Amino acid sequence: MGRRRSRGRRRKSKIKQGGNDNGDGRCPPHPGFVRGLCSRCGAKEEDAEGGAPRPRVAPCPAHRGFLRGVKDGGAGGGVVGKIQEGLAVPASATTSIPRASDLDTLLRARKLTLILDLDHTLLNSTEIRQLSPTEQSNGFTRHTRDDPRTGLFRLDVHLLTKLRPFVRGFLEQASTMFEMHVYTLGGQEYARAVAKQLDPDGVYFGARIVSSEESTRRDMKNLDVVPGAEAVAVFGYDMNSLAELRRDEREHDGSLAVMLEVLKRVHQGFFDSVLDGSCSDVREVIRAVRREVLRGCTVAFSRVIPLADFAGDHPMWKLTERLGAVCAANADATVTHVVALDPGTEKARWARDNNKFLVNPSWIVAASFRWCRPNEQEFPVTRGR
Repeated sequence: MGRRRSRGRRRKSKIKQGGNDNGDGRCPPHPGFVRGLCSRCGAKEEDAEGGAPRPRVAPCPAHRGFLRGVKDGGAGGGVVGKIQEGLAVPASATTSIPRASDLDTLLRARKLTLILDLDHTLLNSTEIRQLSPTEQSNGFTRHTRDDPRTGLFRLDVHLLTKLRPFVRGFLEQASTMFEMHVYTLGGQEYARAVAKQLDPDGVYFGARIVSSEESTRRDMKNLDVVPGAEAVAVFGYDMNSLAELRRDEREHDGSLAVMLEVLKRVHQGFFDSVLDGSCSDVREVIRAVRREVLRGCTVAFSRVIPLADFAGDHPMWKLTERLGAVCAANADATVTHVVALDPGTEKARWARDNNKFLVNPSWIVAASFRWCRPNEQEFPVTRGR
């Protein structure tokens, strides 16, 4: 449904990979203990720091102004998450989140740990009383009922939840490659209710459902909530909903289908690298897979980056490089693509005269979302963009 948060859900934040306060991601010091285990490395509390338990950290007050999503430096689409540096709030001692499987056990089963963002990735939820005029004009009202055919469910009198197209097929296929956890900053009751719709028999997540009650931080997501998780991938797509777009995604090429193909490539790349002895860090594999997206392309920009900016620091330049392309300050024989806003610029004319690809900036964005090189003909540069 829409982008408003349901009851008990809090604003999310950009999160980044890592661990303790000094940013090296290692223990000690231990950030906190969950049921006697370090929430990061899994060490027993009585074995840590000479048996002296660390003092519990009081929860942070409610924060406002955090941004929502899982991004790696702004590369859109499904991306590896990062844990934000700073002091973690330990999970409750009564948390029911199970410890991630031993890494050797997962590797023998050719599986990795996958933590999935629940909201705006696997589903969308909105409160009935917060339906926007657009949603109401598209037929959603306080009288809307369940429609299992389209994946629409009314969890209670207040809340509508829409499952993303292909979500069950995605979970079925991903479960063969990953031990999956699902994460939401919504309340526990909400988390369990929507997980029941996604996984009624508990075969995909089991008890690996993280809500705000189990989260180690109050206003942002944090991988410390999964004790002992060593090789993890965090994926999330922040997408508009059926109610906002007046049309649903197609199963075969929607966000989850894209994400599944990326996960297959990451899974294959990781285990290939393990066999080769060249890499055992899934984050490096994800970066390598991303660098293949535009490999072989050399890109020059025309009126996309303000003249007052240093080009190498601009988000579009950085994103293009993360996708494996080479960025060029000037148009020369090595350039394969000119990304422009105006077809009348000198570089745009040069591209046409020299039979180079001339595309608008959405071509880069689409490549980042789909993790493949888009058809350049679908991104023409027209006046008035």
